Amino acid sequence: MNTQRFISFEGLDYSGKSTQIRLLEKYLTDRGYQVFTIREPGGTTISEKIRDILLDKTHINMTDRCELFLYSAARVQLVKEKIIPLLQKDYFILADRYVDSTTAYQGFGRGLDLNMVEQINQAATFGILPGTTFYLRFAPEQIARRMQKSGRESDRLESAGNAFYRKVFQGYEILAEKNKDRFCVIDANLSIEQIHHIVVKNLIQRTTGKP
Repeated sequence: MNTQRFISFEGLDYSGKSTQIRLLEKYLTDRGYQVFTIREPGGTTISEKIRDILLDKTHINMTDRCELFLYSAARVQLVKEKIIPLLQKDYFILADRYVDSTTAYQGFGRGLDLNMVEQINQAATFGILPGTTFYLRFAPEQIARRMQKSGRESDRLESAGNAFYRKVFQGYEILAEKNKDRFCVIDANLSIEQIHHIVVKNLIQRTTGKP
């Protein structure tokens, strides 16, 4: 299956992923491409219900393994119901998080066994990975400032604290280094316009081979 049109955006919370996805969606749609945008966890009826469970701050007793399996269950449904059929129809799929988030957050952040996480990821994705992953590099210390500026209340995962996010950040750094052929690392402190320009330029190069 050709996954060149499967694009994921990764990074810490408040790194600007959603903004860049909206801009790229408009860019591609304006040029006549069929585009489908997804967020993780979510994207299907079942996956959205799992999302509600995962982000509910009242579920403070959720174990780390339970969290891992819930994210993966939502992903199985998403891949089978949406990602595979849409790739077969040559859609561009723009994903706000995908399997790298599980490795970074549940593997490195929660400290779960990385071999176990990798095996579960493989099963949950049916082996399907994005052709390109844009990683918006963003320091953990900046999360609180952007969160306060947004005025939005934190969810269960966002309330985990700085020590947790430092582990997640290190996980992303390791993933980016190990997957240089797939990852495109972008400084999330650049302007919105600068990041969008880098995204478009890189995507054109990866999908057409042209500068």
